[in-house]
Amino acid sequence: MSRVFVATETALGRRVVIKVLPDESAGEVNVERFKREIALAAQLQHPNIVPVLAAGDSAGVPWYTMPFVEGLSLRARLAREGRLPIAQAVSVLRDIARALAYAHEHGVIHRDIKPDNILLTDDAAVVTDFGIAKALSASRAESAGSLTQTGTIVGSPAYMSPEQVAGDSAIDPRSDLYSFGVTAYEMLTGAPPFDEQSPHRMMAAHVQQSPTHVSTTRGDIPAELARLVMQCLDKEPARRPQTARDVLLALDAPGDATAGAMRTAASPRARRRVVIGAGLVTLVVAGVLVWRGRTGAAGSAAEAVRSVAVLPFENVGGDTANAYFADGMADELNVALAKVPGLRVAARSSAFRFRSERPDLRDVAHALDVSAVLEGTVRRSGGRMRVTAQLTRARDRLVLWTESYEKEAGEVFAVQDEITRAIVAALRITLASAASGAAAARPASHGTNDVEAYDLFLRGMFFLYRRGPGVGRSIEYFERAIGRDSGFARAYAQLATAEV
Repeated sequence: MSRVFVATETALGRRVVIKVLPDESAGEVNVERFKREIALAAQLQHPNIVPVLAAGDSAGVPWYTMPFVEGLSLRARLAREGRLPIAQAVSVLRDIARALAYAHEHGVIHRDIKPDNILLTDDAAVVTDFGIAKALSASRAESAGSLTQTGTIVGSPAYMSPEQVAGDSAIDPRSDLYSFGVTAYEMLTGAPPFDEQSPHRMMAAHVQQSPTHVSTTRGDIPAELARLVMQCLDKEPARRPQTARDVLLALDAPGDATAGAMRTAASPRARRRVVIGAGLVTLVVAGVLVWRGRTGAAGSAAEAVRSVAVLPFENVGGDTANAYFADGMADELNVALAKVPGLRVAARSSAFRFRSERPDLRDVAHALDVSAVLEGTVRRSGGRMRVTAQLTRARDRLVLWTESYEKEAGEVFAVQDEITRAIVAALRITLASAASGAAAARPASHGTNDVEAYDLFLRGMFFLYRRGPGVGRSIEYFERAIGRDSGFARAYAQLATAEV
């Protein structure tokens, strides 16, 4: 539906995608109506939705921009592998369903769910082009001077619901759930249910033919998952799941094979957990060590926390461009905490397995053999950042400590000192020895005082851990960090690692 360019947004120095309507489409649309519809889509802010950043027109040709998302499309993944393992398929389906549930509850129907519009980044799925199909159809209709435009169908023939094929003007969210079912079928079997050569034949099949049962095509699909896929593919909307939330409940149903497959997937979720720069490292070192128990007239008693898992923090701003910050700072936390005498810290690779939307902290603690879990959220908006962190004792889910902080984004090292003083003042450090308490109170060393160099270092670490083609990009970021601070020893060390 568009020509796609990758560009640099000079005001913020970030890569974005510019989508320009092709000439044959641009001449058919009412530009102002198109921009109004895009403005509605731009209100969607969710971790599993690629947001619209801006829209406009150039000489009457409409365009819009979105963040550039690192990774493959689901289409490219299927072209490479044919079909996905069950656990990975369930993980991706859950992310798509979350995106649909949020959008539908905000009055936006996608109308073109397909593997091409699903991007896989850091093993999470994000859905792109929400509201674009509606913007095209509505602006075309207004350009034609009528409420509907006979003979015009927006969508992709292989994934259209029967009501889309029929040109029904009253499309509702259940149409997206049909397309979700087609996409799920292809993820599990390697091909959509109606793989005809002609678009017209595919569209006719969606209306007239019953698909081969997904479990017939692939025998190892859990029965409940197969049932859900086939229910989504029902010709009659009333017999499909009625909402995307219903789909999520089916995927998460306790005890069934679908939920089991989902839990075994080592799939970082589209939650974008972000740790707030250097400051949060010290926050964790101090805050994770202690919990305070209150006992009325008897006063208080403190029990040392001797083992902890740090989950990647959630990026609640919805901008996937900040994913590097989450992973890079989670690594920083583990390095800093591992240096505290007497404190055992779960390994990064182990803790990252639990980047699910709502991990059960007792499951996390049991699997990693720790007594407490630290999680939280970060929002970066404009030039400000806000972090909320929470330490929870796993055995009874008792919140031992929580706090929120807000600062200018460029004051990351000042945040460190502020948080350190606040935590040390609020809590009694009782880990193993007084020496360990003193270590917790000292600000962490980050190897540089240059905020931009530190940010480049975190970007490099993100790509270094991804391995493969990402290593080349990590080298670029480490070299840029060194270019800003020639004494940044940690950047030199990781550059050497990347070049091995």
